Amino acid sequence: MTERGLRRVLAAAIAIVVVAGASGCVGIPGDGPVNQGLSLSAGSGGANFDFNPEGPELGASKESILKGFVAAFTSATGGYAVAKKFLASTFKDKWDPRASVQVRTGQPRLSAVNDSTILYSFDTIATVDALGAYTESSQPSTLQFGFVKEDGQWRINAAPAGIVLSDQTFQRIFTQQTLYFLDSNNEHLVPDLRWFPRGTAATGVATSLLAGPPTWLKGAAFSRFPEGTQLSDAGSIVTPEDGVATIDLSKESLAASPRERQLMKLQLSESLRSVGNISSVRISVEGTPLQIDDLGASGPQADTKVDAQALVLRKGEFGFYANGQVAALSLSRAVVALKARAATLSSDGASIAVLGAGGVSLLRKGVAQTPPLDTRAGLVAPSLDENGYVWSVPSNQPNAITAFDPAGTPHPVMAALPGDSQVQSLEVSRDGARVVILLSTPTGPRLIVSAILRDPDKQAPLSLKAPIVDLPLGDGGAVDATWVDQLTVATLVSTSEGSNIEAFTIGGQRQSLDSLPSNAASAIVGGNGQTGLRVLAGDSTIWAFQGSSWQNTRVKVDFIATQR
Repeated sequence: MTERGLRRVLAAAIAIVVVAGASGCVGIPGDGPVNQGLSLSAGSGGANFDFNPEGPELGASKESILKGFVAAFTSATGGYAVAKKFLASTFKDKWDPRASVQVRTGQPRLSAVNDSTILYSFDTIATVDALGAYTESSQPSTLQFGFVKEDGQWRINAAPAGIVLSDQTFQRIFTQQTLYFLDSNNEHLVPDLRWFPRGTAATGVATSLLAGPPTWLKGAAFSRFPEGTQLSDAGSIVTPEDGVATIDLSKESLAASPRERQLMKLQLSESLRSVGNISSVRISVEGTPLQIDDLGASGPQADTKVDAQALVLRKGEFGFYANGQVAALSLSRAVVALKARAATLSSDGASIAVLGAGGVSLLRKGVAQTPPLDTRAGLVAPSLDENGYVWSVPSNQPNAITAFDPAGTPHPVMAALPGDSQVQSLEVSRDGARVVILLSTPTGPRLIVSAILRDPDKQAPLSLKAPIVDLPLGDGGAVDATWVDQLTVATLVSTSEGSNIEAFTIGGQRQSLDSLPSNAASAIVGGNGQTGLRVLAGDSTIWAFQGSSWQNTRVKVDFIATQR
């Protein structure tokens, strides 16, 4: 193929999956938990390439027809017009290419069952459903295709819904986008990562957002679009040169209150912000513009930041460390008095959850110190959510998670963690809708990320939903896990060779963050992305992630606290 032809080959796939409503598929899995994604190469963003597949050749064999059909999955032009040339006339309108995408690795294998049936086998590493949700799925797959002759030419008259792409092609075509939903109080934006073809990302984002939160987040995150709201048509997103996307919705959206309309606009604006040159949105309903004021800085924020300085206990002082000094907080003396071993600071700085010699306590500015909330033995470092609940659990009782309200009332949190595991760490996300848990199990470290169901009135945590992430982390000892940012968690695992750190984007990629030579590292704390990560090494020194490696800061502390 010529270079010019390759460039042409590599732009129609950009339109590859115009996202429609979720639909089933035969032979291509599209449900189940969305686990940590495949480890894509550094160039997974990919350049924009054009694919220009060819139709069937005259007199082609069944095998050639099948190979050509699969190759044509790279072009959605004309509703997969090229791919449909390989189909029998009675089957063209029955085949649904938009049901899902199955990502394969290696070379596919063809085997004939009989004169009219061929099996197409390959190794699956991931699937993307009709709404862009990514699912890791490392398993062998076999799809069955039926054939019939029309006018003396072989054509396909039976095929599973959905398409198959090689991992390299998937990396060139697809881009990850973050959809934003809301917590039950409309105070925080809750992210959900999706994957869309570059050329249809805006439509994919809007369509998937209108479909509401995915199964794993339902009940923990919410959409403020009235039920039944849809795009007026697939081409209703118009992006003029000023970067404003005009989005035309169906009449169901008119049921929203003025406040809900502001939240609808916020959801769309934040979700579409990373698509192309879209900087803001206008909403219309069946062609009639709606006047909706922005919420501004007072509205829910997409990704809150923490103080760039480390919050530490050092030489009997608790506070933010900078230039050899610890800047004390108003509650610092109380933290030290508890003989603290771990702590979490609330986002407003008014509360601190502390693990001390007597158990887990809650310190609040201007409130007299009360007895410990939790005095059970073997407690892990507590977490603190935005509703003021302190999360605590004994390491050897994984299903005894308890959330204490500010008054000290315990609220058991139902979970279904393995009974033979031990909890090494537990940390609630800053939006309060999700929790990351690192377990030590008989087969090695295990990472869990789940959504949190809460009482709608008091916001008390009730239970954890089925995990979106449930991954074994190989050999080694589980040490700690933390939120890196709104979509990513990092794990610290001790091995015989050192301390390994990995980052897991929920619904996305897995990335190694190098390792420390010390295998005695005791904690990892997240902050403002990867550059905010800090690890406490075995000699009590802080290591910071800079560029692509860990740097020893030479600063020794007793512990590093978590900031919300």
